[in-house]
Amino acid sequence: ATLEEVWHLISSKGHSGLRPDVFGEGEGSALAEAMDLARGGHFQDIPQSYPEAAWYHYDDPTCDYECQVAEYFYWTLTSILGAQDYPGRCDEIAVEWELCTRDLVQNGDVSGFELLTNPTYKLPTVLPDGSYRSD
Repeated sequence: ATLEEVWHLISSKGHSGLRPDVFGEGEGSALAEAMDLARGGHFQDIPQSYPEAAWYHYDDPTCDYECQVAEYFYWTLTSILGAQDYPGRCDEIAVEWELCTRDLVQNGDVSGFELLTNPTYKLPTVLPDGSYRSD
């Protein structure tokens, strides 16, 4: 939970403000467009059901479009970094997010993967583990 909430703070108050065209949580950013692909279409409001091909189907009625983008950013990046890749986790989160490993994101969410692994944006490439050193 700490990883998720700290990431939301960093992404919403940092990345989103610095690069709203790329990481903005509103409609039209590159991140929002990738999320719309993951949800199987553009939905301002949560649909009754997501299209069959969707791999991101967040359905919390208190989570508006911007919140959905923030959650998508978290799921995608943490899956790329391996935070969701442990026994039983894919089944635990499948109701919301189906691509729980780097390989699944790379092969199933090409837009999200390319965006969040683009070295231009200097996003994290390693999960925090509490062990840090300076070089």
